[in-house]
Amino acid sequence: MRSLRFTWVICGCLVVLGAAIWGVRWWRFHLAHVSTDNAYVRADNVLITPRIPGTISELAVEDHWQVNAGTVLAYLDRTDYELRLRQADAALARAREGVAQARAAVRTAESQTRAADIQLAQARLDEARVTKLASGGDASADRLERAQTARRAAEAQLEAAQRGVEQARAALGISLDAPDTEASSVRQASAARDEAALLLSYTELRAPSSGVVTKRSVEIGQSVQPGQPIMALVPLERIYIEANFKETQLAAVRVGQPATIVADLYPDHVYTGRVASLAPGSGAAFALLPPENASGNWVKVVQRVPVRIALDAPPPPEWPLRVSVSVVATVDVTSSAGSRLQPLTQLSETPP
Repeated sequence: MRSLRFTWVICGCLVVLGAAIWGVRWWRFHLAHVSTDNAYVRADNVLITPRIPGTISELAVEDHWQVNAGTVLAYLDRTDYELRLRQADAALARAREGVAQARAAVRTAESQTRAADIQLAQARLDEARVTKLASGGDASADRLERAQTARRAAEAQLEAAQRGVEQARAALGISLDAPDTEASSVRQASAARDEAALLLSYTELRAPSSGVVTKRSVEIGQSVQPGQPIMALVPLERIYIEANFKETQLAAVRVGQPATIVADLYPDHVYTGRVASLAPGSGAAFALLPPENASGNWVKVVQRVPVRIALDAPPPPEWPLRVSVSVVATVDVTSSAGSRLQPLTQLSETPP
């Protein structure tokens, strides 16, 4: 009987000792950690919107498909934009032809100037001969006047030819040895051609990043307008945790503190991360109808402030997370070296 009582006493002492040890460990853990189950998986969704108006001619993906960056998601009808590109190509060809014609006009005007210069030299020579003959009485005054008139006409023709060269060069706009691409008409037509090619490329709606397709809201044959959302991409490799801690839990929370996350979806797997940023206010402050605590009866309610937690690594393929699933987030607040204001990304980009 005594041995049995002694055994029960020993067992009781061990139970009390175990409970005390567990209690101390629990107390120390909660002293250095804050936790909340008001936490969810979030992701910055990527909206897919067309840049040009058009009609959906083909859909290349379905909802919940995994796509990589650059994958074609949908096609718009190309007919109108191909026609614009052909028109732009024709306009560019005309502009190049215009430059070639302007070059030829400059060369023609220069040739005319050289011819007028030769005619003027001949007219001056004839005038000098007639003047010499007239001084000796071997040529009449009428012949001298005709020679002088021919010289003045040659001078006028040379001046007109020179003006023609200036006009032709002004019409060309560039030097004769400059490439066609320097001409303003060619640059303008080339820019219009590039714009038409760019608009044609917009008929292919490509994924700007990797992700999972969701919210596909269009069908083949449907007309769409610029800025109209037709589907969304969820980048599961860039998801984060939004944990809504009570304001009484945030006194020791700092940016950069380590955190552990356990999803209700996989209760046996632990994800790790770090506090990336703290919201500038509670969720109520940014609600559509924020509370007016200065009017009517007032009841104090502990507010919750969103804390963003970035995962250390993307979720493994065998433990994928889904947006908006519930998790339990626990932050180790032992370190107090981090900032309460600047996000983790801003701190990493700030030069020392």
